Amino acid sequence: MGFIKPTFLLKGAAEEGVDIFNEAEQIGKEGVSILKEATDEVQEEIKTVSNNYDKAIALSDSVGGGAFGKYLFNYYGDVGTLANLSDLSPEDRTKQLSIVKSEYNNLPDATKAKLEDGDFSEMVDKQYNIDIDRIKKGLVNENNMGEATANTLVGKIQRMVDKSQFAPQRESIISSVTGRDLRESVPVEGGFESIASGQQEPIPYLMAGSYGEDIQKMKVEAENGFEKFLTSNRFKEEGTNMFFERGALEFIGNIIFPDGISPTTNSVQDVRDTLETISRGTDVSPALVAESILKDYYLEQTYQGFFDYTSFYDMYEMNIAAEAYEKSKKQEEQS
Repeated sequence: MGFIKPTFLLKGAAEEGVDIFNEAEQIGKEGVSILKEATDEVQEEIKTVSNNYDKAIALSDSVGGGAFGKYLFNYYGDVGTLANLSDLSPEDRTKQLSIVKSEYNNLPDATKAKLEDGDFSEMVDKQYNIDIDRIKKGLVNENNMGEATANTLVGKIQRMVDKSQFAPQRESIISSVTGRDLRESVPVEGGFESIASGQQEPIPYLMAGSYGEDIQKMKVEAENGFEKFLTSNRFKEEGTNMFFERGALEFIGNIIFPDGISPTTNSVQDVRDTLETISRGTDVSPALVAESILKDYYLEQTYQGFFDYTSFYDMYEMNIAAEAYEKSKKQEEQS
């Protein structure tokens, strides 16, 4: 029985080591090649994003930039969507901007003050850099090739080869992926004032969804705002009807009665009687009548005629007016 010579073992190990090195180099080369291809795609993505920012800046400049320009970026969220406004016909673009301006005009003073604080260009640059960093991180996370983590001979050799040969190449490729300088913002003086505020006619609130996504978005925000209005004023709480407590009735009375609630005019009981009268003979409860009155008040105060909302109280008043008109017509005919 013979013995394996040490020189044979060394020779076999050397040959195996060469194979491992070759394999590690091949893996590294493939990783760099794939990264280069991915980089080209990423650069195209960055180019598209950069162009969108330029278009969005130009659009914001055309309407005066500043606080309203910031609001446009916040309102649309995605810069691509904002940039797409530039591709609309002048009529459609003006219509969209008119809608946004109406919402901007109805913002609380504190919110407007925050938008007025700080420079428009600084805000845009900060947002742009965040988007570029996000794109670069995606490139790194999706193309992290050539690295080995196994604590084996193969793993150790692959890490060594990658660190000395391919890691620097990958870092150089990744660092070459950058954004660019955006166009300088030059707001047009009087641009904001040139936008017509809102629609020529109020938009029917119940039909708002048929007027496009922007109007539907405003309606959703209006619904959320009204719920907060009810809660903050304690007109109702979840699981509890508070519409008929004195505070709520006084508030409603001051809306529906010309002289409001006072010891010499209408009382809280008059409000309660009115709500019950309106609901009588219908499927609508006095509480829903009260809620519709409050919603009409909220929408008018917040959106200043942008929406046309008809409360149950309005319907009741219109019915009384119609009946009175018919009665007077008959009296005229008889006389």
